[in-house]
Amino acid sequence: MKKFLEKIGKDELLEYWRLSKGRFDAGNFVGINGEFAIFTSISPYGKNGGFRFIKIDDLKKFGKNTEYLELMKEKIEERKSSDRKIIELEKNKFFKELFKYFKKNKIKLRLFYEDDYQREGYLVKESKEILHFQWCDEGDRESEEFIRKSEMKSIEIGKNVVKDIIVKDDKIQKNKIVIARNDIQGSVIFQDENYTLIYENDLFWADCKFIIIKTSDIWEITEKVYRIETENVSLEEILPDISNMEIKEILKKCFENKILVHFEYEKSYFEKFGIIEKFENDRLILREIDKGSGIFVSKSEILIEDISFLFVRNCRVLRIVG
Repeated sequence: MKKFLEKIGKDELLEYWRLSKGRFDAGNFVGINGEFAIFTSISPYGKNGGFRFIKIDDLKKFGKNTEYLELMKEKIEERKSSDRKIIELEKNKFFKELFKYFKKNKIKLRLFYEDDYQREGYLVKESKEILHFQWCDEGDRESEEFIRKSEMKSIEIGKNVVKDIIVKDDKIQKNKIVIARNDIQGSVIFQDENYTLIYENDLFWADCKFIIIKTSDIWEITEKVYRIETENVSLEEILPDISNMEIKEILKKCFENKILVHFEYEKSYFEKFGIIEKFENDRLILREIDKGSGIFVSKSEILIEDISFLFVRNCRVLRIVG
């Protein structure tokens, strides 16, 4: 596997899987650091979330030149574009006008069905009971589908195509937890009796997006009592030669800059999230953050030699407010 990695171009986008967890991600191969292979981690909407360190022995397989990667390349370029839309609409008939905007400007949407099946495409027509979509995942074929709204679970709008959605003369309900079948952390932009538009900014998802769900699917909207304040950082500036830096040096930089990190290590049964509170030569103290509540919940001592997976995120934790 190491010889194969050494032949991969640094600008080549890959799909990569891990043996231990069966997890899939996409990104560029950065280099080899000891027993670890380093990859960037690109979100489904084209954002670089940071660096993943995966043990070479834990790599299962790679994908190159796949249909998914071609779509990812489009999203990365869209993310860089200065043409990302800012949608500003009146409160009156908000969702009717929003759907009209999607159709007129051919905004790419991701539709989730009730059974969690998902597809990407363009809204062609919206009526009282039916959504008419043209899909963009069928190669050269123009595949269309008519879906009952009752079969729609949610619609996602990525930050790769829409920069912001604004409701004129209305206040956003910030820092909420929308309790539905899948709890959503973010801000409620607008809500009527049929739909709710949410700006999801879950810290652990590594990207933000807009979500439309049916208002009838919401059980409760609560205040997020604690919230983590972060800021984006350039890991290339903090870790300028990441392939040639010792893991200890990388972890020390994360400690000094309060970088959000994810760990797996030999004595853990699941991934842990947080910031490094204390760093020593052979071990560290991780101050863990609970994904649901967003508060510091415990501390773990981790031997550096036991680390089996590391995700260095491109954001710094400033403080927890609450």
